[in-house]
Amino acid sequence: MTLEKQQFQHLLFKVAFCTIACDGHIDEMEIKEMKALDKASIYFKDIDLSIELDNLLVTLKEKGKHIIDDLYAYLKATKLNSVQELLILEVAFRLAMANQEMDENEIKFIRFLRSHLDLHDEIIRDRFGAVEYLFDKDYSQDIVKSETHSDLLSTISIPELKEIQTIDFSSFKDEK
Repeated sequence: MTLEKQQFQHLLFKVAFCTIACDGHIDEMEIKEMKALDKASIYFKDIDLSIELDNLLVTLKEKGKHIIDDLYAYLKATKLNSVQELLILEVAFRLAMANQEMDENEIKFIRFLRSHLDLHDEIIRDRFGAVEYLFDKDYSQDIVKSETHSDLLSTISIPELKEIQTIDFSSFKDEK
């Protein structure tokens, strides 16, 4: 299945949400970076992020950290072009680095995310440089073991719903 523009924007927001939530805490710098992404680009243009957040909160309440399984299953079933895949990685990289530190769960999340994309390593290197944790000897997109997935789900912690519900995404549109 290929994605229309608005469907891709929803997917991109879900990637953003999972990226900022996968370390168990949503840092203020991650929210600021998300606002900067929204302000300076068309990533989330014409979608109401507060409604998106509400939808993701319902899913999170129902499925917990298995919301990430849904994301990966969706990526596997969806045909993305190279530009879309690069945008997904860019959003994940920018949000994971927003607070100037990479949590182990963020690294695992991005590694597993990358394994669900068809991009060649050379294209990623050309666009982002040699991202150390994507190209180290312990990891390869071709060898994503089932332990990697179960390890990710066993160590990942999602913030409490009450913490996420305090984020005001409606203010994103007002700041443009």
